[in-house]
Amino acid sequence: MNNSDQKKVASDNALPGSEWAPVSRRTALALAAGAVLFGACSDWSAQKPVANGEGSSAPLSAASLPPETLTTPLPAPTTVPAPVGPVAPLTGKAVTDPAMLSRVALVVKVSNDPAARPQTGLNDSDIIFEAWGAGPTRFATIWHSTDADFVGPIRSCREQDVNLVGGFNRAVFACSGGNPGNLALLRASDLLLITEGRGPGWELDPTRNRPHKTHANTALLRSNAGPDRSGPRQQFQYRPEGQAPTVGLPISGFDMHIQQVFVQWRYDTATATYLRSQDHAPHHLADGKQVSTENVVVMWLDYEPSHTDNRSPDGNTTGGNTAMVFTGGRLIGGTWSRQGRLDPFVLTDTDGAPILLTPGRTFIELPNSGKGIISSKDTFTPVV
Repeated sequence: MNNSDQKKVASDNALPGSEWAPVSRRTALALAAGAVLFGACSDWSAQKPVANGEGSSAPLSAASLPPETLTTPLPAPTTVPAPVGPVAPLTGKAVTDPAMLSRVALVVKVSNDPAARPQTGLNDSDIIFEAWGAGPTRFATIWHSTDADFVGPIRSCREQDVNLVGGFNRAVFACSGGNPGNLALLRASDLLLITEGRGPGWELDPTRNRPHKTHANTALLRSNAGPDRSGPRQQFQYRPEGQAPTVGLPISGFDMHIQQVFVQWRYDTATATYLRSQDHAPHHLADGKQVSTENVVVMWLDYEPSHTDNRSPDGNTTGGNTAMVFTGGRLIGGTWSRQGRLDPFVLTDTDGAPILLTPGRTFIELPNSGKGIISSKDTFTPVV
Protein backbone atom coordinates (compact mmCIF):
# COMPACT_ATOMS: atom_id res chain seq x y z
CA MET A 1 0.00 0.00 0.00
CA ASN A 2 1.53 3.35 -0.98
CA ASN A 3 1.46 6.45 1.21
CA SER A 4 -1.56 7.93 -0.50
CA ASP A 5 -3.53 4.73 0.15
CA GLN A 6 -2.62 4.90 3.83
CA LYS A 7 -4.04 8.37 4.35
CA LYS A 8 -7.44 8.72 5.95
CA VAL A 9 -10.25 9.09 3.46
CA ALA A 10 -12.84 11.82 3.31
CA SER A 11 -13.11 12.46 7.03
CA ASP A 12 -12.04 16.10 6.76
CA ASN A 13 -14.73 16.69 4.15
CA ALA A 14 -17.51 14.90 6.00
CA LEU A 15 -20.01 17.29 7.58
CA PRO A 16 -22.94 16.59 9.86
CA GLY A 17 -25.87 15.58 7.70
CA SER A 18 -23.80 14.96 4.57
CA GLU A 19 -23.93 11.31 3.51
CA TRP A 20 -21.06 11.26 1.02
CA ALA A 21 -17.67 12.74 0.24
CA PRO A 22 -15.01 11.91 -2.41
CA VAL A 23 -13.13 8.72 -1.60
CA SER A 24 -10.43 6.63 -3.20
CA ARG A 25 -11.23 3.80 -5.58
CA ARG A 26 -10.12 1.27 -3.00
CA THR A 27 -12.44 2.78 -0.42
CA ALA A 28 -15.26 2.87 -2.94
CA LEU A 29 -14.84 -0.88 -3.29
CA ALA A 30 -14.96 -1.25 0.47
CA LEU A 31 -18.07 0.87 0.56
CA ALA A 32 -19.64 -1.27 -2.13
CA ALA A 33 -18.91 -4.34 -0.07
CA GLY A 34 -20.48 -2.67 2.91
CA ALA A 35 -23.54 -1.83 0.83
CA VAL A 36 -24.25 -5.53 0.55
CA LEU A 37 -24.45 -5.72 4.31
CA PHE A 38 -26.18 -2.53 5.37
CA GLY A 39 -27.76 -1.13 2.23
CA ALA A 40 -31.14 -2.20 3.54
CA CYS A 41 -30.82 -0.11 6.70
CA SER A 42 -29.11 2.92 5.19
CA ASP A 43 -30.32 2.77 1.56
CA TRP A 44 -26.73 3.25 0.37
CA SER A 45 -27.28 2.07 -3.19
CA ALA A 46 -29.88 4.77 -3.73
CA GLN A 47 -27.75 7.64 -2.41
CA LYS A 48 -25.45 10.06 -4.19
CA PRO A 49 -22.58 8.66 -6.29
CA VAL A 50 -19.15 8.19 -4.76
CA ALA A 51 -16.18 9.37 -6.82
CA ASN A 52 -13.97 6.43 -7.72
CA GLY A 53 -10.74 8.47 -7.86
CA GLU A 54 -10.33 8.08 -11.62
CA GLY A 55 -12.32 11.06 -12.87
CA SER A 56 -15.68 9.33 -13.00
CA SER A 57 -18.34 8.31 -10.55
CA ALA A 58 -21.02 5.68 -10.33
CA PRO A 59 -23.63 4.82 -7.74
CA LEU A 60 -22.82 1.99 -5.39
CA SER A 61 -24.68 -1.24 -5.90
CA ALA A 62 -25.20 -4.22 -3.67
CA ALA A 63 -24.14 -6.32 -6.66
CA SER A 64 -20.76 -4.59 -6.93
CA LEU A 65 -19.06 -7.19 -4.75
CA PRO A 66 -20.25 -10.58 -3.53
CA PRO A 67 -21.50 -10.87 0.06
CA GLU A 68 -18.54 -12.99 1.05
CA THR A 69 -16.14 -10.05 0.47
CA LEU A 70 -16.08 -9.20 4.15
CA THR A 71 -15.70 -12.81 5.23
CA THR A 72 -13.00 -13.89 2.78
CA PRO A 73 -10.90 -16.62 4.44
CA LEU A 74 -7.26 -15.83 5.14
CA PRO A 75 -4.31 -18.21 5.31
CA ALA A 76 -4.53 -20.44 8.35
CA PRO A 77 -3.09 -18.64 11.38
CA THR A 78 -0.47 -19.98 13.71
CA THR A 79 -2.26 -22.25 16.11
CA VAL A 80 -2.78 -20.63 19.51
CA PRO A 81 -3.98 -22.88 22.32
CA ALA A 82 -7.29 -22.01 23.92
CA PRO A 83 -7.05 -20.80 27.52
CA VAL A 84 -7.08 -23.45 30.19
CA GLY A 85 -9.87 -22.70 32.63
CA PRO A 86 -12.60 -20.05 32.61
CA VAL A 87 -12.52 -16.76 30.75
CA ALA A 88 -14.02 -13.45 31.84
CA PRO A 89 -17.56 -13.29 30.43
CA LEU A 90 -17.30 -9.69 29.21
CA THR A 91 -13.72 -9.75 27.83
CA GLY A 92 -12.88 -13.34 26.88
CA LYS A 93 -9.57 -13.10 28.75
CA ALA A 94 -8.30 -15.86 31.02
CA VAL A 95 -9.45 -15.60 34.63
CA THR A 96 -6.88 -15.97 37.40
CA ASP A 97 -9.41 -15.67 40.23
CA PRO A 98 -12.51 -17.81 39.60
CA ALA A 99 -14.34 -15.96 42.40
CA MET A 100 -14.52 -12.98 40.07
CA LEU A 101 -17.03 -14.82 37.88
CA SER A 102 -19.74 -14.45 40.51
CA ARG A 103 -19.20 -10.70 40.87
CA VAL A 104 -22.29 -8.75 39.81
CA ALA A 105 -21.96 -6.55 36.73
CA LEU A 106 -22.23 -2.79 37.14
CA VAL A 107 -23.60 -0.26 34.64
CA VAL A 108 -22.52 3.38 34.97
CA LYS A 109 -24.00 6.09 32.72
CA VAL A 110 -21.27 8.56 31.64
CA SER A 111 -21.89 11.84 29.84
CA ASN A 112 -20.39 12.74 26.46
CA ASP A 113 -21.56 16.35 26.58
CA PRO A 114 -18.68 18.64 25.51
CA ALA A 115 -18.70 20.24 28.97
CA ALA A 116 -18.29 16.79 30.55
CA ARG A 117 -15.04 16.08 28.74
CA PRO A 118 -12.47 14.81 29.58
CA GLN A 119 -14.09 11.80 31.19
CA THR A 120 -12.59 9.17 33.47
CA GLY A 121 -12.94 5.40 33.28
CA LEU A 122 -13.61 4.85 29.58
CA ASN A 123 -10.41 2.81 29.20
CA ASP A 124 -11.15 0.55 32.16
CA SER A 125 -14.67 -0.81 31.74
CA ASP A 126 -15.16 -4.13 29.93
CA ILE A 127 -17.86 -2.96 27.49
CA ILE A 128 -19.10 0.49 26.48
CA PHE A 129 -22.26 1.32 24.54
CA GLU A 130 -22.50 4.71 22.83
CA ALA A 131 -26.11 5.55 22.04
CA TRP A 132 -28.18 8.54 21.07
CA GLY A 133 -28.95 10.86 23.98
CA ALA A 134 -31.10 13.95 24.28
CA GLY A 135 -28.39 15.91 22.44
CA PRO A 136 -24.83 14.59 22.47
CA THR A 137 -24.39 10.84 22.76
CA ARG A 138 -24.20 9.12 26.12
CA PHE A 139 -22.15 6.13 27.28
CA ALA A 140 -23.33 3.08 29.20
CA THR A 141 -20.13 1.66 30.70
CA ILE A 142 -20.23 -1.97 31.86
CA TRP A 143 -17.89 -3.04 34.68
CA HIS A 144 -17.09 -6.58 35.76
CA SER A 145 -13.46 -7.72 35.49
CA THR A 146 -11.98 -4.43 36.75
CA ASP A 147 -12.85 -1.47 38.96
CA ALA A 148 -11.88 2.20 39.09
CA ASP A 149 -11.76 4.67 41.97
CA PHE A 150 -13.19 7.66 40.11
CA VAL A 151 -15.49 7.33 37.10
CA GLY A 152 -17.58 10.01 35.41
CA PRO A 153 -19.07 12.50 34.93
CA ILE A 154 -22.15 10.39 35.65
CA ARG A 155 -25.47 11.51 34.21
CA SER A 156 -29.11 10.45 34.05
CA CYS A 157 -30.80 7.29 32.80
CA ARG A 158 -32.87 6.84 29.64
CA GLU A 159 -35.82 4.60 28.81
CA GLN A 160 -33.68 2.61 26.35
CA ASP A 161 -31.30 1.59 29.16
CA VAL A 162 -33.83 -0.89 30.57
CA ASN A 163 -33.63 -3.05 27.46
CA LEU A 164 -30.05 -2.25 26.42
CA VAL A 165 -28.36 -3.63 29.54
CA GLY A 166 -30.91 -6.31 30.46
CA GLY A 167 -28.57 -9.09 29.31
CA PHE A 168 -26.05 -8.58 32.13
CA ASN A 169 -28.01 -10.65 34.67
CA ARG A 170 -29.66 -8.22 37.08
CA ALA A 171 -26.81 -5.75 37.06
CA VAL A 172 -26.38 -2.78 39.38
CA PHE A 173 -27.36 0.35 37.45
CA ALA A 174 -25.81 3.65 38.56
CA CYS A 175 -26.90 7.05 37.27
CA SER A 176 -27.20 10.57 38.66
CA GLY A 177 -31.01 10.45 38.42
CA GLY A 178 -33.55 10.83 35.64
CA ASN A 179 -37.09 11.82 34.85
CA PRO A 180 -39.76 10.10 36.98
CA GLY A 181 -40.93 7.87 34.14
CA ASN A 182 -37.46 6.48 33.44
CA LEU A 183 -36.71 5.95 37.12
CA ALA A 184 -40.00 4.08 37.51
CA LEU A 185 -39.15 1.80 34.58
CA LEU A 186 -35.75 0.96 36.05
CA ARG A 187 -37.14 0.32 39.52
CA ALA A 188 -39.74 -2.02 38.04
CA SER A 189 -37.09 -3.98 36.15
CA ASP A 190 -34.66 -6.60 37.43
CA LEU A 191 -31.84 -4.03 37.52
CA LEU A 192 -30.74 -2.60 40.88
CA LEU A 193 -31.09 1.16 40.43
CA ILE A 194 -28.62 3.27 42.44
CA THR A 195 -29.01 7.04 42.03
CA GLU A 196 -26.68 9.77 43.23
CA GLY A 197 -26.28 9.86 46.99
CA ARG A 198 -27.91 6.48 47.56
CA GLY A 199 -25.54 4.00 49.18
CA PRO A 200 -21.74 4.12 49.15
CA GLY A 201 -19.54 5.02 46.21
CA TRP A 202 -20.59 8.54 45.19
CA GLU A 203 -18.08 11.37 44.91
CA LEU A 204 -18.14 14.96 43.65
CA ASP A 205 -15.39 16.50 41.54
CA PRO A 206 -14.58 19.86 43.18
CA THR A 207 -13.12 21.19 39.93
CA ARG A 208 -16.40 20.83 37.99
CA ASN A 209 -19.80 22.47 38.07
CA ARG A 210 -23.23 20.84 37.96
CA PRO A 211 -24.37 18.76 36.14
CA HIS A 212 -20.86 17.38 35.56
CA LYS A 213 -19.62 17.00 39.16
CA THR A 214 -20.97 13.51 39.88
CA HIS A 215 -18.42 10.67 39.90
CA ALA A 216 -18.18 7.33 41.69
CA ASN A 217 -16.02 4.43 42.85
CA THR A 218 -17.18 1.33 40.97
CA ALA A 219 -16.30 -1.23 43.66
CA LEU A 220 -18.31 0.73 46.23
CA LEU A 221 -21.25 1.11 43.86
CA ARG A 222 -21.24 -2.64 43.32
CA SER A 223 -21.31 -3.19 47.08
CA ASN A 224 -24.93 -1.99 47.06
CA ALA A 225 -25.90 -5.38 45.62
CA GLY A 226 -26.95 -8.22 47.91
CA PRO A 227 -25.79 -11.85 47.73
CA ASP A 228 -28.79 -12.75 45.57
CA ARG A 229 -27.14 -11.13 42.54
CA SER A 230 -24.47 -13.06 40.63
CA GLY A 231 -22.22 -12.60 37.64
CA PRO A 232 -23.21 -11.95 34.01
CA ARG A 233 -23.44 -14.45 31.18
CA GLN A 234 -20.79 -14.43 28.44
CA GLN A 235 -21.77 -11.75 25.94
CA PHE A 236 -19.68 -12.50 22.84
CA GLN A 237 -17.48 -15.20 21.36
CA TYR A 238 -13.73 -14.68 21.21
CA ARG A 239 -10.64 -15.97 19.46
CA PRO A 240 -7.84 -17.40 21.59
CA GLU A 241 -5.54 -14.67 22.91
CA GLY A 242 -2.79 -13.91 20.40
CA GLN A 243 -4.65 -15.34 17.39
CA ALA A 244 -5.38 -12.98 14.50
CA PRO A 245 -8.80 -12.96 12.80
CA THR A 246 -9.13 -15.43 9.95
CA VAL A 247 -11.84 -13.59 7.99
CA GLY A 248 -12.65 -10.03 7.03
CA LEU A 249 -11.41 -7.08 5.02
CA PRO A 250 -8.15 -5.33 6.03
CA ILE A 251 -9.16 -1.80 6.98
CA SER A 252 -7.81 0.81 9.36
CA GLY A 253 -11.10 2.04 10.76
CA PHE A 254 -14.01 4.33 10.02
CA ASP A 255 -15.53 7.79 10.42
CA MET A 256 -19.07 8.18 11.68
CA HIS A 257 -21.49 10.90 12.63
CA ILE A 258 -23.63 9.56 15.46
CA GLN A 259 -26.25 12.09 16.47
CA GLN A 260 -24.28 15.30 17.24
CA VAL A 261 -20.85 13.65 17.57
CA PHE A 262 -18.26 13.03 14.84
CA VAL A 263 -16.39 9.84 15.78
CA GLN A 264 -13.23 8.39 14.24
CA TRP A 265 -11.70 5.00 15.07
CA ARG A 266 -8.25 3.97 13.76
CA TYR A 267 -6.40 0.70 14.28
CA ASP A 268 -2.98 1.13 15.92
CA THR A 269 -0.77 -1.79 14.99
CA ALA A 270 1.78 -0.97 17.71
CA THR A 271 -0.76 -1.58 20.49
CA ALA A 272 -3.20 -3.78 18.54
CA THR A 273 -6.00 -1.50 19.68
CA TYR A 274 -8.40 0.96 18.09
CA LEU A 275 -7.88 4.62 19.04
CA ARG A 276 -10.81 7.01 19.23
CA SER A 277 -11.09 10.62 18.14
CA GLN A 278 -14.21 12.74 18.33
CA ASP A 279 -15.10 16.13 16.91
CA HIS A 280 -11.81 16.26 14.97
CA ALA A 281 -9.47 15.72 17.95
CA PRO A 282 -8.10 12.68 19.80
CA HIS A 283 -10.52 11.65 22.53
CA HIS A 284 -8.33 12.06 25.59
CA LEU A 285 -9.36 11.18 29.11
CA ALA A 286 -8.56 13.05 32.31
CA ASP A 287 -5.32 11.06 32.69
CA GLY A 288 -4.17 12.22 29.23
CA LYS A 289 -4.58 8.81 27.58
CA GLN A 290 -6.55 8.40 24.37
CA VAL A 291 -9.68 6.26 24.47
CA SER A 292 -8.79 2.81 23.12
CA THR A 293 -10.27 -0.66 22.82
CA GLU A 294 -9.55 -4.07 21.30
CA ASN A 295 -12.87 -4.27 19.42
CA VAL A 296 -15.29 -1.75 17.94
CA VAL A 297 -18.74 -3.04 17.01
CA VAL A 298 -21.20 -0.92 15.03
CA MET A 299 -24.79 -2.07 15.54
CA TRP A 300 -27.44 -0.10 13.66
CA LEU A 301 -30.62 0.58 15.64
CA ASP A 302 -34.08 1.86 14.75
CA TYR A 303 -34.85 4.82 17.03
CA GLU A 304 -38.18 6.28 18.11
CA PRO A 305 -39.12 9.00 20.64
CA SER A 306 -39.08 7.82 24.23
CA HIS A 307 -42.48 7.06 25.71
CA THR A 308 -41.50 8.90 28.90
CA ASP A 309 -40.13 12.02 27.19
CA ASN A 310 -40.51 12.51 23.45
CA ARG A 311 -37.45 14.79 23.40
CA SER A 312 -35.32 11.75 24.19
CA PRO A 313 -34.63 8.88 21.74
CA ASP A 314 -35.29 5.21 22.41
CA GLY A 315 -33.27 2.69 20.39
CA ASN A 316 -34.71 -0.77 19.66
CA THR A 317 -32.18 -3.32 20.92
CA THR A 318 -34.17 -6.52 20.37
CA GLY A 319 -34.82 -8.33 17.11
CA GLY A 320 -31.91 -7.73 14.75
CA ASN A 321 -30.22 -5.36 12.34
CA THR A 322 -26.96 -4.79 10.51
CA ALA A 323 -23.62 -5.04 12.35
CA MET A 324 -20.03 -4.30 11.45
CA VAL A 325 -17.23 -5.64 13.63
CA PHE A 326 -13.76 -4.09 13.67
CA THR A 327 -11.28 -6.46 15.27
CA GLY A 328 -7.58 -7.16 14.77
CA GLY A 329 -7.31 -4.58 11.97
CA ARG A 330 -10.09 -6.16 9.92
CA LEU A 331 -13.76 -5.50 9.21
CA ILE A 332 -16.24 -8.36 9.42
CA GLY A 333 -19.78 -7.58 8.30
CA GLY A 334 -22.94 -9.32 9.32
CA THR A 335 -25.87 -8.87 11.67
CA TRP A 336 -26.69 -8.55 15.33
CA SER A 337 -29.66 -10.38 16.80
CA ARG A 338 -31.31 -10.65 20.19
CA GLN A 339 -34.55 -12.39 21.11
CA GLY A 340 -35.33 -10.52 24.33
CA ARG A 341 -33.93 -7.95 26.73
CA LEU A 342 -32.47 -10.63 29.02
CA ASP A 343 -30.43 -12.18 26.19
CA PRO A 344 -26.90 -11.23 25.10
CA PHE A 345 -26.38 -9.75 21.64
CA VAL A 346 -25.38 -12.36 19.03
CA LEU A 347 -23.03 -11.32 16.22
CA THR A 348 -23.00 -13.44 13.06
CA ASP A 349 -21.29 -12.97 9.70
CA THR A 350 -22.94 -13.14 6.28
CA ASP A 351 -22.71 -16.94 6.34
CA GLY A 352 -24.43 -17.12 9.72
CA ALA A 353 -21.25 -18.09 11.57
CA PRO A 354 -20.40 -16.45 14.92
CA ILE A 355 -18.08 -13.44 14.68
CA LEU A 356 -15.11 -13.93 16.98
CA LEU A 357 -13.76 -10.89 18.83
CA THR A 358 -10.27 -10.19 20.13
CA PRO A 359 -10.08 -10.93 23.85
CA GLY A 360 -10.25 -7.60 25.65
CA ARG A 361 -12.50 -4.57 25.82
CA THR A 362 -15.33 -3.89 23.35
CA PHE A 363 -16.77 -0.49 22.39
CA ILE A 364 -20.22 -0.70 20.78
CA GLU A 365 -21.51 2.15 18.62
CA LEU A 366 -25.31 2.33 18.26
CA PRO A 367 -26.02 4.65 15.30
CA ASN A 368 -29.47 5.37 13.91
CA SER A 369 -30.47 3.38 10.84
CA GLY A 370 -33.11 5.96 9.91
CA LYS A 371 -35.72 3.20 9.53
CA GLY A 372 -37.51 3.96 12.78
CA ILE A 373 -39.81 6.84 13.67
CA ILE A 374 -36.74 9.06 14.07
CA SER A 375 -35.77 9.03 10.41
CA SER A 376 -32.54 11.04 10.67
CA LYS A 377 -29.70 8.75 9.56
CA ASP A 378 -26.20 8.63 10.97
CA THR A 379 -23.39 8.54 8.42
CA PHE A 380 -20.60 5.96 8.16
CA THR A 381 -17.42 5.98 6.04
CA PRO A 382 -14.89 3.08 6.10
CA VAL A 383 -11.26 4.22 5.95
CA VAL A 384 -8.54 2.02 4.46
